[in-house]
Amino acid sequence: MIVDLHVHTSHLSACSRLDPEEAIRRAKSIGLDAVCFTEHGRLWRSGELDFLRRKYNYPIFCGQEVETRDGHLLVFGLTEDQPAVVDPEELGRKVAAAGGFIVYAHPFRGFLLFGFADLQLTVENACQRKIFQLVQAIETHSGKSTRKENEMALAAGRQTGLPATGGSDAHHADEIGRCATFFAAGIHSQAELIAALKSGSFRADYFHRSSRRESRID
Repeated sequence: MIVDLHVHTSHLSACSRLDPEEAIRRAKSIGLDAVCFTEHGRLWRSGELDFLRRKYNYPIFCGQEVETRDGHLLVFGLTEDQPAVVDPEELGRKVAAAGGFIVYAHPFRGFLLFGFADLQLTVENACQRKIFQLVQAIETHSGKSTRKENEMALAAGRQTGLPATGGSDAHHADEIGRCATFFAAGIHSQAELIAALKSGSFRADYFHRSSRRESRID
């Protein structure tokens, strides 16, 4: 099952120009099996998602992108909004208590732009940060990161042994599906999404229509 695991819509993310229904239509048209709305610090209400699922006969999942002092985290399983900058360790405790899951979103975005390379801060050194011990997966394929930044995230995944997710970080319709997460089995509910993430039976990649022929998980 192929899911764009990182999408922002204008419904709850002020920075997005993407209408939720347009996002669903776009995801269906390009061959994604599901889409996940991960708004900035806010959660969709279950009734709203149920309405869209029925209207489009299409799986729609939900998480939120939470800003912490050490980076942005995709959080699944919490039932309350996290609109402010939060302490990552406190957030980790909340998610663990809720039986949820945390993905480190685009961990190296801007890493080269801001001159970290000049400071000789390597991927290996970066992985010593506490944030990598807190999360359960790394977004290695981000539609808003450069190829080099995604390659660094992949290297971090190898260094830490953390599994890899992919998502577009879409804010516009044409960004949907640039990257995706390829799950080994079908997912039909929010609880199944979290269980699938915890299983580790998924991979990340850039998405294109032919990806459907290459979606097997070994």
